[in-house]
Amino acid sequence: MLFQTKDNVSLMFQIIAVALAIATLVLGCAFGAWSWYFGRMSDGKYTPSQGVDIGSAGSIVEGDGTSLGNLATLPPIDGDAGAAISGEDIHPQELNNLQANIKNWMNNGSPVRSSNVTNILLIGMDNENLKSNSRADAMVIFSINHSTKTITLASIMRDQYSYIIHDNKGAFEKLHHANAYGGPTLQIQMLERYYKVSIDNYAIVNFASLPKVIDAMGGVEIELSQEESQYLRNKCGFKRLSTGKNTLSGQEALIYMRIRENIGGDEARVDRQQKVIKQLLAQAKSYGVSSMLSILNTMIPYIRTGLSSTDMLGYATNALTNGWLDYSIQQMSLPDSDCAKGFRNAADHIWYWKVDYPLAARKLQLALYGQSNIALDANRKSWIQ
Repeated sequence: MLFQTKDNVSLMFQIIAVALAIATLVLGCAFGAWSWYFGRMSDGKYTPSQGVDIGSAGSIVEGDGTSLGNLATLPPIDGDAGAAISGEDIHPQELNNLQANIKNWMNNGSPVRSSNVTNILLIGMDNENLKSNSRADAMVIFSINHSTKTITLASIMRDQYSYIIHDNKGAFEKLHHANAYGGPTLQIQMLERYYKVSIDNYAIVNFASLPKVIDAMGGVEIELSQEESQYLRNKCGFKRLSTGKNTLSGQEALIYMRIRENIGGDEARVDRQQKVIKQLLAQAKSYGVSSMLSILNTMIPYIRTGLSSTDMLGYATNALTNGWLDYSIQQMSLPDSDCAKGFRNAADHIWYWKVDYPLAARKLQLALYGQSNIALDANRKSWIQ
């Protein structure tokens, strides 16, 4: 869980909480009303890339990529400073080497897929107009492995130095800027080229939705420790809360999930976030159709997806039949400290992550599929040295 700023962690878990809430809301999928509701969220059916089955895919060998050729330059997206973490100005020759590695890697091999794994990209945005394309504030790959009965939540960190291609033009930009150039379709294409996993679809969520969804669900029941209740009462002004079981409002739950200082640190924070997510799932299982429709109606303005109504109903049916809501949940963030290092580009004075993409991609494949077709030499030189 390294490299996460306070804001990025909270954004990530807002996406996760909303996405898992969506999964629980479709329990009444046998009723025809769902199709009308889902249709209001859908962009129309998204067509994923073909990908290569990981069981038969040939090895991706570092350095085997083909030339991208000379492309016209994409106009720049207004830069943002990135995370407030130290980084040195990169030497021009080192930057040239990094750029050559990036172009080679993105044109090396194909994304892999498995019939037992479903990958959905969740994009979090602060933009109230979800139909407009802007930078992705946060990204999480929501992966369901039906063989291992595991849901993996892979947070893809912002500010990764990458080469983005759109309309036969290219530019070295932050990876999450792809969404501003070409929407979720281009964002998925770029993620697939760097991380070598196939993504089946996407959902875009407005961050304002989490408290509203929890309130629509009647709050979330959480057992507070003495330290947690004292913090929420004394530091946050939630005077009604006490040690033991409490039904938290949406705003109270959001603050609860963000507690960090002096109460167990980041590990305890992740545990709290997991508790809220799992409790939302547990509560939703007991809801009737009318309650679910009311909750879904609350969520509609905050969600945009490439899933068609039929797709959503299919996922709902499978969730019920195969027990997705009981799958174990694991979390990861990429890049982590093994494969990323911060730097400033002297040319634009913008902060980036320098990412060892082959290593990061291998880690993601192993987490999602339990195997990888990326062959890394034991004596290879890290991209971040």
